[in-house]
Amino acid sequence: MSKSTQITIGIFAILIILYFLNHTSQSNLTLEGTSIFSGNNDDVYRFLIVDGNDSLELIRNDSTWTITQADTLVIKNNQIEKLFDRVLKVKKEFIVSKNPEKWSTFGVIDSLGRQLSFFNKNNKNLGSYVFGNEGQDYQHNYIREKNGKDVFRTNDNVYFLLNSGVTYWGKNPPKPEINDIDTTSAS
Repeated sequence: MSKSTQITIGIFAILIILYFLNHTSQSNLTLEGTSIFSGNNDDVYRFLIVDGNDSLELIRNDSTWTITQADTLVIKNNQIEKLFDRVLKVKKEFIVSKNPEKWSTFGVIDSLGRQLSFFNKNNKNLGSYVFGNEGQDYQHNYIREKNGKDVFRTNDNVYFLLNSGVTYWGKNPPKPEINDIDTTSAS
């Protein structure tokens, strides 16, 4: 074998080794995460969303959801579906802080963050979290269990879905159509 062939084979072998080392180190960075709610969606009967001084309560009676602050509004079903499909399925990817003094940095203190609590039909708390949206990362949020110290980054931005405005969750019911009565022709 010529010297140039040996050098080419050596360089090729080094590249293969570097590829496998890189692949191994990249696979260690894969984030799995755990969902904030692993139970059955049918077990959830009440949501409480608190944003500063504003709060909103959604209650399920059989299969119908109502807003306690505005029971005349009709619930927007797509908003409830997003609550179950995105918010309750959001995953805690990794810890960003264990220090309560850093909570304001991530917006997960009670006065800055949006709080979400959800309950079963016996009013047992199934989960309580504070979501923060501080920083420049618009694809993720920060989350802390209400009584926990650890702050996690989430895999999805769901902060905007935790809206405490009643018109975000409900709309006015359609008005019944009134048939016009012709009063111009008298018999």
